Amino acid sequence: MVNGAAVEVSELMEDLRERLRPFRTRLFPKQVLFEITDDLLLVQPVVNGQPGKNLINVPLPEFTIKQGKPIQVEALGDLIGDVLLRDGLMEACVMASLPQEAVEWRVIHWASSKVPENGLEALRRENPQLGLPYSLEEAAMDLRPLEGEPGKQLMASARREVVEGWIQVFHQAGTTLDRLACPQACRLAALQGQLEEIRAGSLVVLLSSKAGGDQLMAIRDGAPLFEWPLPNQGSALVEEVRRCVAFLRREFGRGGELRVLLDGELEVRGELEATLGVGAQQLDCSPYGSLVLQGLAIPERVG
Repeated sequence: MVNGAAVEVSELMEDLRERLRPFRTRLFPKQVLFEITDDLLLVQPVVNGQPGKNLINVPLPEFTIKQGKPIQVEALGDLIGDVLLRDGLMEACVMASLPQEAVEWRVIHWASSKVPENGLEALRRENPQLGLPYSLEEAAMDLRPLEGEPGKQLMASARREVVEGWIQVFHQAGTTLDRLACPQACRLAALQGQLEEIRAGSLVVLLSSKAGGDQLMAIRDGAPLFEWPLPNQGSALVEEVRRCVAFLRREFGRGGELRVLLDGELEVRGELEATLGVGAQQLDCSPYGSLVLQGLAIPERVG
């Protein structure tokens, strides 16, 4: 009888802990941010709104993730669980960015500059030609407003099986995802203040030299225009950026100044500046470990 009572109390205590978990999170706000690439995990805790200095850099074995899809779900989950347990983060709110390779994005222009009350439902109903490599039935989508762009939203999309795979990974880790975001939206959120200070009509070229490879994103008036992977060889990278800028000028107009932002160190910065004829601005995302992590920490704006 005593043993039975002990088991019952133990079960009740476990149930109570689960019920109290959301309240503990609000009372003792602790977050943990994950930037995920095919070959690396960047992990940064945030306590009371202050990002921790101990950025955790976890290299991943080949084929653990492929094209943004978790292949070794159990092994990834166990690894993430070990990191969370070791650093006392099992009770933290967990926020992660999808790998770049898993995400497709589009800028959605709604007719008459009026955003529908349920944009996702409207997209699925109208089924527009978005040029995705899969159907909308296979897609997990998210819509976010673009600053200063009435009637426009940024749509991020990934295959539903990829999103479900990452949910399973974190479940295996013994935690629950509170947010799963696309890295492009995170970068835009982190850059919002600087983009507002840039003259209207300017062509902004963001070069990210981070884990997962070099990437170019073109932005005008706060809205993304174009994204392109870059070679990691010096002169080849400079030439590819020059070609991209020429394409962007032809495709989206030659007006407006050119601004170049560097997210990460670029060894050929001098050669790039000489080729483009403009100086490049080095971004400082400290105390966050990356621009994606900085944007991931910013509360989502819906509507």
